[in-house]
Amino acid sequence: MKLFARIIDTVTEKIGRAISLIALPIMIIIAIEVVARYFFNHPTRWAWSVATHLFGVLALFGGAYALLHGRHIRVEILYERFGSRLKLLSHILTAVCFLLFIGVLVWQGVEMAEMSIKSREVIRGIIHFPVYPLKTLLPIATFLFLLQGIAIFLRRNKK
Repeated sequence: MKLFARIIDTVTEKIGRAISLIALPIMIIIAIEVVARYFFNHPTRWAWSVATHLFGVLALFGGAYALLHGRHIRVEILYERFGSRLKLLSHILTAVCFLLFIGVLVWQGVEMAEMSIKSREVIRGIIHFPVYPLKTLLPIATFLFLLQGIAIFLRRNKK
């Protein structure tokens, strides 16, 4: 179990660091849009779609990375007052809810990605931006999030 948790931690860390580099192109795209719009009075047609989709990828994979480093928001005002039994019950209930929610998200994400790939889905707008590669990342990122959650749960319960 320790090996599983270490492998998942390593994969999440490497993917998280790599994906964090997407922030730079997003900033460049936004800067290009601002300059084009406000200095040349000629906004781009592509910047908003591209930046939004890149941010979506960043957010998807950033979830597992944030979970690895304990950076998600927690409400501990009540939890700190719980006794050990209630804390254990809370951990179990949280794990069950997490597994159900993320499990359904992976399952539905796979179905959505399959339909998108089969239809070669594109965004119909000013530019025809292919969206099926991005929709394919949803179940992959969610599955990584699921594995990271399992690794954290296993590690927490070993203590």
